[in-house]
Amino acid sequence: MDIVEASPRFKNYFEKEFLEQYKYYANFFQNSGLENSGKKKYDRYELETLMFIYRHREELKKNLTTMRIFSSNIFQQKDSKFLENRPGLLNDVKILLQIKEFPEEGTKDNQWRFVIDCFRAKAVLLCENIDFLKAYWKFTKENIELWYVGGNNTKKLERLSSRYLSLPIFYVCDWDYHGLKIFQNVSDLLEDKGVSPKLIVPPNPIFKPIDSGQHKSRWPKRDFAGLDKNYFSLEAISLISQLIAKNNWLEEQTIDAIPLIKSHCQ
Repeated sequence: MDIVEASPRFKNYFEKEFLEQYKYYANFFQNSGLENSGKKKYDRYELETLMFIYRHREELKKNLTTMRIFSSNIFQQKDSKFLENRPGLLNDVKILLQIKEFPEEGTKDNQWRFVIDCFRAKAVLLCENIDFLKAYWKFTKENIELWYVGGNNTKKLERLSSRYLSLPIFYVCDWDYHGLKIFQNVSDLLEDKGVSPKLIVPPNPIFKPIDSGQHKSRWPKRDFAGLDKNYFSLEAISLISQLIAKNNWLEEQTIDAIPLIKSHCQ
């Protein structure tokens, strides 16, 4: 039998490069009650999504949907059948939610507003996608509080108390027709409360073809794609016009919002 032995330098290398990360995930398994086993071959995306579910388990349980709707909303990089095809992962999700099964009928209007609280918040960033909340520490260390308002499910903002609206509010989203249309809706809801959200305009945008991957939003063949220019700055209008002309879009996850928020709040 072959035996693999660690070199004398391995311990120092492991402690420098991996120990902090190891403790981070080990603490999650210990606190959540999930079995910590080498048989679970979760990648980083799956682990961070499980951690997101654990942090927001009470809110998720209150608005629980069918398994496919839950999978589509929470595992956004996958699809609605993702959990069906991963029985081990599905079981861990149920453990975190403390449920035996998902309901057979889903709610039509998911009213989730997930918040990553920030003790000394200087600004709030509204996200259309939950991925930023999975790496929340990048934002909280810069005193930015994160809210996930979830695509078209914006009605939750109608019930938002004015006590939450004292800080500057920024918005980050996919720069495609649907993402920018939702920004217009969010703007209307917050304007009624006396707040003007600021759309994050990336200075170095990463253009993607409109038909890349599983992207489904298309630019309507109307002037300015039917969007209302009154909602956008001149800089945003110029960028949107380029996207329409080139039939491109910008993915939310490629936008680095932190430097722009910090420069505004200084």
